[in-house]
Amino acid sequence: MRIVSALVNVSWLAERLSSPALSPLPIRVLDGSYYLPKHNRDQRAEYRQKHIPGALFFDIQECSDKSSQYRNMLPPAQQFESYVGDLGVDNNTHVVVYDGMDRGLFSAARVWWMFRVFGHPKVSVLNGGLVKWCELGHPVTEEIPQVEKAKFSATYNPSLVRDFDFVEKNLTQKSVQMVDSRSANVFNGEADPSSKPDVGHMPGAINVPLGRIVDYETKIVKSPEKLQEMFTASGVDLARPLVATCGSGVTACGVALAAHLCGKEDVPVYDGSWSEWSKRAPPENIICGTHEKQG
Repeated sequence: MRIVSALVNVSWLAERLSSPALSPLPIRVLDGSYYLPKHNRDQRAEYRQKHIPGALFFDIQECSDKSSQYRNMLPPAQQFESYVGDLGVDNNTHVVVYDGMDRGLFSAARVWWMFRVFGHPKVSVLNGGLVKWCELGHPVTEEIPQVEKAKFSATYNPSLVRDFDFVEKNLTQKSVQMVDSRSANVFNGEADPSSKPDVGHMPGAINVPLGRIVDYETKIVKSPEKLQEMFTASGVDLARPLVATCGSGVTACGVALAAHLCGKEDVPVYDGSWSEWSKRAPPENIICGTHEKQG
């Protein structure tokens, strides 16, 4: 099985889109943009207005479990197979995914993680996303490509997914580190009160905001050495098991990607994340404030 790099840079993609023979695998570029209400952005509308030539739109909300009361939960394998097959992706496709967030990375890692969950390691995140693509002068288009449907066969990998019961048991067992990618004010419960119950964190969770993974000036993901330093400074031990979490399982995948780049390729995501935890956990397991309750 051919494994591809988790990150590819803009020049690498531009060269292969202009000269497909450079790539041993067919490449399918996907715009995996997803924005929160506070961003006041319409991901589908933005895709229609401007995207990398040849890119199709991967709708994280559409490709989710519609029967769940929680946001953005993984879809059943059959639904994923059908969805990505309609995008022209088969099991031999090298998928390259990006998003349009100004800082270079937000939701693309979620699509990267989903493909891996369903047994497709031939998936990469475009380092710097659409903002870096445009910054370096590469073309964009409004043209939506027409592609032939493909057959994709999913093989679910449960080792990359964790659920509520696992996380609840871990409060006692403390077998894994829970790493939360939300911003510090949301994690600490210091955001606008109107945001509740979207603020707070699980007992013992460690905060590694997604924004710290990307270099602010260059818009690209930090080097593995810098990521290792970031994890260590935050109190995360990459030699120990960890589970990534966030608001609804989207930006948590950025933590999983960052750990992957440091050589830790086995990081699962708590799919329900705070969307589920805030509704199911008892009040004593919802921590608001920088100091956790004792006793």
